[in-house]
Amino acid sequence: MATVQRWIAAQHYERSFWAETSSRIARGSVTPFDWYRGRAEQLADRLCRHGLSDVTTGDATVLEVGSGPVGIVSHFAGRVRIAVDPLNTFYGADPVLSATRARDVDYRTGLGEDIPCATGFCDLVIIENCIDHVQDIHGVGRELNRVLRPGGVLYLNVNCRTSAGYYVHRAMSRLSIDTGHPHTFTPTRALAFVRRHGFEPVGSEAASAWTAHIEDLRGPGLRPRLKALSGVSEYVFKVYARKRQEQSVHPE
Repeated sequence: MATVQRWIAAQHYERSFWAETSSRIARGSVTPFDWYRGRAEQLADRLCRHGLSDVTTGDATVLEVGSGPVGIVSHFAGRVRIAVDPLNTFYGADPVLSATRARDVDYRTGLGEDIPCATGFCDLVIIENCIDHVQDIHGVGRELNRVLRPGGVLYLNVNCRTSAGYYVHRAMSRLSIDTGHPHTFTPTRALAFVRRHGFEPVGSEAASAWTAHIEDLRGPGLRPRLKALSGVSEYVFKVYARKRQEQSVHPE
C-alpha cells in the first residue's frame, strides 16, 4: 500500500496532466478525446472475441473506475453508465473537460477503495490505466469484486514492465522519481491480482515489451531514452475476466 502522501502526490501529478490537456484543447493543439470512442469500440470487439458478449448488448450496467474526465464508458453502450474518479469535481468544474462528457453518464466522485455503488449492482467494470495510480491496490480489488454481480465481467488495463523493469521502477517510485505511479506491475502480477480478488481470467493481451523499449530508445528528448536505458519502458497489458460464482478470495 502506498502512503497517503504518496497517493496525494500521484493525484497532483494526474491533476496537472489534465489541466495541461485542457489548456491544449482550448488552444486547438489537440483534439478533445476522440480516441475514447475508438477504445470503447475496440473493447466491445475484444469482449465478444473472449465470449463476453452478454455485456455488450446495451442492456448492461457499466461502471468505469478511474475514468478521468470522460472515460471509455461515455462511448460504451449500456442501460446504466457510471463513471467514478477521485478528481471528478475538478473535471466537472473545467468547462473544456466537462463539455466533452456524455450527458447520460452518471459521473461520481469517489475512490477505487470505496466505490460509490451498491453491492452486486454492475454487470461490467472497466478499470483502464488506473490500478497503478491508487493508494491500496488490494482495497480496490475487494471493491471491484463487491460491486460486480456473480458472473459479472471485469476489464483491467495496466501499463506493465519486464521483470527486471519492475524492480527498477519500484525503486524509482519509492524514491518519488515517478510521482504519478505508486505501484508497478508485470503481466504475471496483474493476472495474480485479478485471481486473488475472485475473478477468473478468460483472456489477456500484451503489447510488445521490446517494441516499447525501441520506441523509447528512439523517442524525442531525454526522458524516453532514459526510460529505455534504465529498463522501465512500459507496455499495455489487458485482462478480461469473470467474477467467480463461488468466491475464493485470497485472505488479506
